[in-house]
Formats: sequence, structure tokens, C-alpha cells
Amino acid sequence: MSSKLLWEKLCKRLRKRVNQFPGVMGLSVKDLQGGLNLSVNGCEVFPAASTIKIHVLTELLTKAERGELDLTETIRVTSDLRVPGSGVLASMENEVTISVLDIAILMITVSDNTATNMCIDMAGINDTNALLDDLGLKATRLRRKMQDKAAVVRNDENVSTPDECVAMLEHLEAGRPSPWVASQCLSILKKNKLSPLTNSIPPGITIANKPGAMDRVRCDAGIVYLPNRPYAVAVMTKFNLDNPHTVDHSLADVIETIHETMMSLDKTNNFGLGVPQTRA
Repeated sequence: MSSKLLWEKLCKRLRKRVNQFPGVMGLSVKDLQGGLNLSVNGCEVFPAASTIKIHVLTELLTKAERGELDLTETIRVTSDLRVPGSGVLASMENEVTISVLDIAILMITVSDNTATNMCIDMAGINDTNALLDDLGLKATRLRRKMQDKAAVVRNDENVSTPDECVAMLEHLEAGRPSPWVASQCLSILKKNKLSPLTNSIPPGITIANKPGAMDRVRCDAGIVYLPNRPYAVAVMTKFNLDNPHTVDHSLADVIETIHETMMSLDKTNNFGLGVPQTRA
């Protein structure tokens, strides 16, 4: 069986899982080495949840590279800056002083909403969207800060598509919008975190990703750095009908199915024969 036939088989399996999902699911996968790609509902617009923080981080680092902000500058997190939801800053008993870089790291690693809103203020909503336009990501939009319930009711939602999440990751891996920004962004995305991707893929494999979760929405987008066949993947859901545990299980099943095929490609030659593994 050639890699093309194996890929077609994967597509069929994933379409079946997407159709069986209790809600609406979309996914996109790109084999960054071999060029294979697949998309199921990949152009569908979904709430981006916390995956939008990848884009905020990219614009924040772009401003740092241009000298418009200093990542080492410290900011005092006062009570008026704190917002509820995920993270740790809102739970602090006292005011804390933290660097801009560490604020960005908290936004990614623990999805801290207070840190995210501070990053959005520094990056700017309009400037972030201008960056997305420059990268050709027309469906991905940053429209609101975290925990803005009025904006949610107005449908002023942060959105993206599975295909554009993968495209954003491809840009970063290719050194865009600049080599330094991309390198710094990926370095932060590689930091440890709990997510459908990190929970579903065996330990020891580097993953640069950002998950997201809101009411009836789950998603994860990242690069899985297999030695020979690194790949970018995004799985997004909306209108979820089942409880979160069932939804998380569905995401894990899809991710494991993708990874199983990518591992096979990673460990075989062009004819599908397993390549002897060298010992360290």
C-alpha cells in the first residue's frame, strides 16, 4: 500500500468519526515533510476559544521585535485587571508584578484569561487582525477579550477554521511573520500544558500547541514533531451535544487516529517497509 492509499484510508476513517460526532466537528492535517494534507469541514468557521491566543502571541512578539514593547518590562497585576475563568492570576490574594514575557507564557501554558486580556491590550485587536490579513488568514478574527459575555451574546466572537489554524502553524514553522517571532512563538507553544493533543500522543514527542475550551466548544491546534514526518493538526468543535467528557473522548479518538497513521509514515520508507531504528 503506497502512502497515498494509506492517506486515503485515513481520510475515510476521519470522515466517519466527524459524521458520528455529537455536534459539529472540523479538522485539518498537514504532513509538513511529505506534503500530504486532508481537511474535513476544514473551511467551516468555529469559535476559536483559546487557540486565538496563538495569534495574539504572534502579534505581541512582532511588536517586541519592532521595539514597540519590552518583553522584560514588569507590570503590576492589580485587582481591576483580573478576570474570572482559566488561569492563576485571578486567584492571587495579593497584587503581583510580572514581566510581559511571563504574562504571555501564562496566556499559553495555563490559558490565563487575565494574562490574555493584558496581552490583547498590548498586541491590539486591530493590529492582530492586520497581521492575520498579511498572512492571508481572512476567516480568522480577534473580536473580543476574554469573559466578555456581552460580546458573546452580540456574536462578536473570536473565530477561525481548522484549515487556517493549520496554515498559521505552517507560517510559524516556515519562519513567518519573521524568523525571530516564529522561533519565540513556537518555543512558548512547546511548553508543557494539558490538552487533547498532549493527552493523546505518547510522551517524549515534542508538541507545540494551544488548546481551547468553552461551553459546547472544544479545540486544539498544534505541530507534532515526529523525527521524519512532523505534522500540523487542528481539531475544532461547536454545538456540542454531549457532556464535556464524551466530547474530549471524541477529540482524543480523532487525534490518536491521525497520529497512528503519521507514526506509520514516520517509521517506514517510501514503499511502506519499516525502517530499522538507530540506537542512541
